[in-house]
Amino acid sequence: MNQIAAALLFFGLSLSSLYVFSSGLPQPADFVLLCFAGLMALLALGDERHPVPPFAFCWALLLLWVLLVSLGWAWVMQSSAFFIYPLFFLFNFLVGMALLRFLRVFGEAGRGLVRNALSIALLIAAMEVVYQLGTGVGRATGSFNNPNQLAFFSLCAMLLLMLLDDFRPPLRPLMLAGLAAAVVNLLAASSLGAMGGAVLVGLGWAVANAGQLRHFARLSLLVPLILVAVLVANLHSEGQVQRNLQARLDRASTKVENMVEERRFDRLTHFPEYAILGAAEGERQRFAPYDGNEIHSSFVGMLFAYGIPGLGLLLAILFMALRRAPFYAWMGMAGPLVYSLSHNGLRTTLFWLVLAVCWHCYRNGREGRPSLGTAAVPMTPVKER
Repeated sequence: MNQIAAALLFFGLSLSSLYVFSSGLPQPADFVLLCFAGLMALLALGDERHPVPPFAFCWALLLLWVLLVSLGWAWVMQSSAFFIYPLFFLFNFLVGMALLRFLRVFGEAGRGLVRNALSIALLIAAMEVVYQLGTGVGRATGSFNNPNQLAFFSLCAMLLLMLLDDFRPPLRPLMLAGLAAAVVNLLAASSLGAMGGAVLVGLGWAVANAGQLRHFARLSLLVPLILVAVLVANLHSEGQVQRNLQARLDRASTKVENMVEERRFDRLTHFPEYAILGAAEGERQRFAPYDGNEIHSSFVGMLFAYGIPGLGLLLAILFMALRRAPFYAWMGMAGPLVYSLSHNGLRTTLFWLVLAVCWHCYRNGREGRPSLGTAAVPMTPVKER
């Protein structure tokens, strides 16, 4: 049964960059990952009982609060439009908890499976990106529905690949290809927030490897390989990557000046009373004439939709995931968090998996982290203690 779960996780993560249906609807990978979560929950019934860690407890409390706020407003407004949003949080919670059990059971072999699956997912998106750039597309979407989805997925996948190996990724062809694909995807999507986040991940990577000559040599080898991949993509698109980047940089100052209106932060300033307990998500006509689109910020959106308790629980989850992590992991995690200041990424499953993996890897501090060997490890479960 554990082997079946491993296969489901591998295919689910490998297909996680492939969007077939409209945004907001379940994608093919979601069905596979839901089967994985269900099977892992069933297998967990036979595990020895362990105390609920603070990280999982805070995450469960956030899920409960989101559900209560949504049900409360559904009753007040007599509308079913609020029901869909808690499902995103529930799905991500189930998959996150299932991944934690999987990594605990399979150890290094489990991390290797996740590493390979994410690399494949990045390559799937990159192949579509290269095709789109060759046809003269401006901001590429890859295998997603819009450029921001491509950018945030690639940023989270890049960080996750780093976390799995304590920011010292092994020099394997698939892993190198995955990292190169992530960089190409980020530049092709031309998201300033995601590119700034990628710089922070890169700085964390540099800090982690600068202390030892062997690891620094790896860093010195990987950087040119990634730059070559970017150069090839730019030449293939006849300079489209460079033009996209220049166009976005030219708009940077305007985007900063108009951030409050463009990112819908003005909804919070005009309806501050909802920040106390939350307005839930849905039925935005209540906020006319400031009802257009959702708030483009994970943190401001959480504050407005689920109030001070919701934002407090989100920050508690972040703190629990990172509190024993080394400085370079904090630097890397700052990448998705900076992006989330001006984009709503809370529905992206990979963001929550980043937090789960960070807690799993550093829950006992860096000194308590298992050894990260690079040799192949058979996919056999580790016996529970």
